[in-house]
This record gives sequence, structure tokens and C-alpha cells, in this order.
Amino acid sequence: MLDQRTSAFLEDFLAKPGGDPERLDRFLLHGPYRGRRGGRPRLKLAFHDFWPEFDKGTNFFIEILSSRFDLSVVEDDSDLAIVSVFGGRHREAHSRRTLFFTGENVRPPLDGFDMAVSFDRLDDPRHYRLPLYVMHAYEHMREGAVPHFCSPVLPPAPPTRAAFAERGFCAFLYKNPNGERRNRFFPALDGRRRVDSLGWHLNNTGSVVKMGWLAKIRVFERYRFAFAFENASHPGYLTEKILDVFQAGAVPLYWGDPDLEREVAAGSFIDVSRFATDEEAVDHILAVDGDYDAYCAHRAVAPFLGTEEFHFDAYRLADWIESRL
Repeated sequence: MLDQRTSAFLEDFLAKPGGDPERLDRFLLHGPYRGRRGGRPRLKLAFHDFWPEFDKGTNFFIEILSSRFDLSVVEDDSDLAIVSVFGGRHREAHSRRTLFFTGENVRPPLDGFDMAVSFDRLDDPRHYRLPLYVMHAYEHMREGAVPHFCSPVLPPAPPTRAAFAERGFCAFLYKNPNGERRNRFFPALDGRRRVDSLGWHLNNTGSVVKMGWLAKIRVFERYRFAFAFENASHPGYLTEKILDVFQAGAVPLYWGDPDLEREVAAGSFIDVSRFATDEEAVDHILAVDGDYDAYCAHRAVAPFLGTEEFHFDAYRLADWIESRL
């Protein structure tokens, strides 16, 4: 459910045109207490077993905890170790408290850690649900792909007719060849209207877009639709893929989380799993592509507002971590 503090802030912010997005960023990341707290206690923070590109000095956890603690990042003897799934270094390290984090489709091992953060919907006080796309919204901002953390919260602007006509039909950008469901749907759609495959997998353009959020979003900005199929389907498993398409101002073609509409507004995307056959899904996509008003009806829906679950108020995660230290 939407936190009352967040609800009140959003209602006030969105009621006044021309609000400063940086102000909304600060609230969503740090909450109502930023700048009004007393002395910050020291916290030695360690990160173990993250992906190779993970920046231990500048990341989502550093951002949300920095207004509450005087942080220092250490390799061992930490007050809090945040542990992911890419290795076993954490077994050798010493820490007063441990937090397990994953964005992968694995169940959090609650009995082995003091607390856990994942996409799973678990009724356990040791677990906090944070879908991966929230972290990626911060990474998009930090890496310059979009200007603000709050961008996916702000009301979208549908394209003009000219901008709609200038965009290509649909983009497919994947490196992982193991997504069986998207591997089947790609030729079904491409067989009816050309889909540009721009990654290593199923490439049909003769060139490959380099990896990275900025490059990916800039490519999607050239299309009306883009694939946002997950690697697997599991309740709550919702990654950055749909966010990337929203950030680019395109309509996502989605498959994955069967409970997606609990946190992404119906109408803002096209869920191919809702159709009886791939042929029916393709017919619908082509019909929307041929109708400017129908397309704009999708693009006019704010995908992360007015839904049952709202996770962009990241300060609530900082509240939770602080309460368990």
C-alpha cells in the first residue's frame, strides 16, 4: 500500500504544475527527514558477491542510507554487510549484521541472514520487497540515461502525430538466448511486421548496440514498441526490462510477472500473456500501431501511479534497514 507520507507528498506535488523534479527525487530517496535529523551515527558498510560492474562507492544503498548514517565502505569487519548471489566472499567476512539482496529469480535464504531484500512477496518480518526496477531507476539517473530518479513516476507525455510517425515499429534487444517465451514470440511478430533485433541474440540488423542503460534507452526512443519479456515468469519477479521501455517513451510488450498489474497500471503496457494465442496478441499490437489515438491511450497512462503497490519511495527501505540494525 502507498505510504501516507508518500501519498500526501505526491498529491501536493502533482497538483501544482511545474514542480521541481529534484525535490521529488530527494523525497522519494531520503524521505521527509532529510536535513532535519540530529548527528548521524557511523556505519561501516560492506558489499559482497555483487556483479562485476557494481560500484561499491556509489550505488542505490549508499544513496538511501547516506542521510541517516556517516557511512564508510569497508572490506571486512563491517556493521552491515549487504550480500548478493555472485560468489561466496561473504562466508569469509565478518559483520555485525547481514542483509541478503537479489534481483535474480531466486528465493531469499532468510534463515542465513539477519534481513533480506528481494522481489519476492513473502510474509516475513525479516524480508522487504523491492522490485529490481527501483534500483535501476536510480542507476539510470546516475549514469545519465534519464535526468531524474522520479522520471517513471511523473505523468507521461504522449507523442505528437509527427513523432509517432517518425518512430520505427518495434525493437528487440537481448543478449541472453535462453528466454524461450520471447524466442517464440519474436518470429510471430516479426513475421507480420519487421521487428528490429539490435542485440547479440536473433540479430537481424547487421549491427549490435553496445550494452548499457544510456545506449539501450536511446535506442528504444526510436521505436513505438519494445520487447520487455522477462527471463522467467514468477509472481512478483519484475525487473528493469519494463522500466527501460517506459523511460524511452515507448509501449512495452510484456511477458513475465502474472501479478504485474498490482504495481504497473493496466493500459500502460501490452501483456501478451493475456491473449489466447500469439496470433491474437500480434493482431492487437498491429491494430494499436495503426491507430494513433489507441497508441496514445497507452502512452497517457502513468504506469507507477494509482496502483496497489508503490515502491519508488525508497526511503521506506532505509527506514526498515535502520530499524533492524
